[in-house]
Amino acid sequence: MRNKGIWKILVIAVVLAIIASSVAVFSAANLGEGIGEKGIDEGGGKDVISLVPPPFIGVAGASGVKSRSAFPEDEAGIAAYINTSQTISIEKIKTIFSKVEEVGDNYVIGITPIPDFGGDIGVHVYADTDGWLVAYLKMDEPAAKIMKWETADVNNPNIGVIKSTTLEDALYKAGEAARVGIVASKIKYYDFEFPNANGMMLFIRTMPTEGSRIHQVEIPADYMLFEASYYHYIFYYTRKCDNGRKSPYWDSKLKVDGSIISDAPTAYQGNRIYTWWRAFDSYKGAVTAGTLHTIEISYEKTYWELDDVGSAGVATVLIYRTA
Repeated sequence: MRNKGIWKILVIAVVLAIIASSVAVFSAANLGEGIGEKGIDEGGGKDVISLVPPPFIGVAGASGVKSRSAFPEDEAGIAAYINTSQTISIEKIKTIFSKVEEVGDNYVIGITPIPDFGGDIGVHVYADTDGWLVAYLKMDEPAAKIMKWETADVNNPNIGVIKSTTLEDALYKAGEAARVGIVASKIKYYDFEFPNANGMMLFIRTMPTEGSRIHQVEIPADYMLFEASYYHYIFYYTRKCDNGRKSPYWDSKLKVDGSIISDAPTAYQGNRIYTWWRAFDSYKGAVTAGTLHTIEISYEKTYWELDDVGSAGVATVLIYRTA
């Protein structure tokens, strides 16, 4: 069975407007309402996530030499940041890290685990005593790792609203540890890898039953697309043994315009299967501006009992500059 969700991204004023069907979107041109409060329902969308440079990034002065903060601009990719306007305790921030990477006189950088389907996502966090908190992915990590699947029902992942990202969760986790308030309206996003980008969009497609679903996306030809990346997962669980009959098998494929981008097959692994698989990567030129693309996610399985459960899904993130 194929259930179609058709997207066409069009220019309306200075934002993107979306025509969608059964596709969940996370987007907010104005984060003043807070990410968690301004989720986008299935069947429609509003605006885009604006990418705004933080005031602490290196700026060339009259001498042509950049003044820099301790933040590792040359290593970071997509980031969510906030100035809490409160003094942050470096020692308290350290408690959330699975690994401390760097400590200075007034700052700390480390990795904090954020729960998600199939395992934690390691998010880098920068904190300093001036009140800055920055949650970020490294520039060699695809931006689609910001997708927060973990709040969905893995056996029926019909996500109507994407309420959070792994980056936002890392900010709240750091704020709680440091006992400083995180005001949702002050959270902003920026891509240090692509400083000329001014917009980001995250959208998903899930497959809770056997079959495939598509959505179509067309990025205006006069937009500059810097990155199109995906987060593809599959989950399968069965409680019954083989009893000499056909072994169970599941598979999920992610395709763009009919070509396989990501494939997640597995086979029988004993009397009980409880398996996650996921992949994060770039679409590697398969998604381009000025062309209508069809993105398809499938979920297939063979089984002998009716209590087998599972799902598959894909999150897509676009990083771009509007015309």
